[in-house]
Amino acid sequence: METGPWNECVPVRMPNDTTIHMVSNTRQAAELLMKHWPISHGKAYENAVEVCQAALERDYPSYVARAAFVAAAKEARVIL
Repeated sequence: METGPWNECVPVRMPNDTTIHMVSNTRQAAELLMKHWPISHGKAYENAVEVCQAALERDYPSYVARAAFVAAAKEARVIL
């Protein structure tokens, strides 16, 4: 399965941070979710963590990981 760059970046901004993160692949998404995400609960968050990890192991295509990340970003209200 394809695990390269996403077809479109996802812009997010963490609370109390002026930096806009342009997330362009599953590895970046997984790192943000695991290390810098403002919430550690929620259905979309938990799904995104699981899907991104599975995509990195090539169990899901990258577009599925992107969709899960977008849902988590909306849930956490960090998507721009």
